[in-house]
Amino acid sequence: MKHTVEIDLLDVNKLLQGLTDIERIGWAVETFGHDAVLLSSMQSSASVLMHSFYRMELDNEVIFVDTGYHFQETLQLRDEFMRRYKLNMVTLYPELTPEQQEKKFEGKLYLSVDGQKECCRLRKTVPFINHMMQYGRKLAMVGLRRSEGGRRAKLSPLIQDPRTKGYTLHPLFDWTDEQIQAYLQKHDVPVHPLHRQNYPSIGCECCTTPVEPGEDPRAGRWRHLAALDDGGPKYCKINFSDGLGI
Repeated sequence: MKHTVEIDLLDVNKLLQGLTDIERIGWAVETFGHDAVLLSSMQSSASVLMHSFYRMELDNEVIFVDTGYHFQETLQLRDEFMRRYKLNMVTLYPELTPEQQEKKFEGKLYLSVDGQKECCRLRKTVPFINHMMQYGRKLAMVGLRRSEGGRRAKLSPLIQDPRTKGYTLHPLFDWTDEQIQAYLQKHDVPVHPLHRQNYPSIGCECCTTPVEPGEDPRAGRWRHLAALDDGGPKYCKINFSDGLGI
């Protein structure tokens, strides 16, 4: 029978501030056991966290949500991490295939501002939340960092996520881009190949484009909607931090 873990956010965040990323992950696993999981986007920060799971010999779930719209390179990287590091990778899928969804809504949702929100909700957030609730997972680790700016500039190490009646941990919240790159190079960790092709932020293929020099790192996300709604969407909101505030 699962038990409820009582967390004093103020005290725990003070503790986590002074720990290393490995120690933060260790705290999560010690506190929540196998109900602590990693939500991986297959981007650089996620590569660091997945490799940390490998170094710590953790068999906790590494969750990847396959939206049906991903770049082939994203799926290939997932498979490479599974083969090389023997991670407990769990791939989640939306209820509808892309074709079924397009038939139901009579078009491609991601082509409109309101449709994009619903598309991300149906294809990313709902599968993730359903899995967390169905299996009683209480903490999700994600690769968000303060140095990414925007809403993320004010990240705390640990926040509550009322959607799962649990928590989100940001083990790398205080890491810089330079630290991420140094780690990946030191440990020869696989990196998403599109990062080297001017894709600093990578989501679904239909909603992600390269970024030009001088542009915001997230300018390539939902670029086709940028002129329609006050600069367009910035986040898909599978991370509670990006949706309802920090």
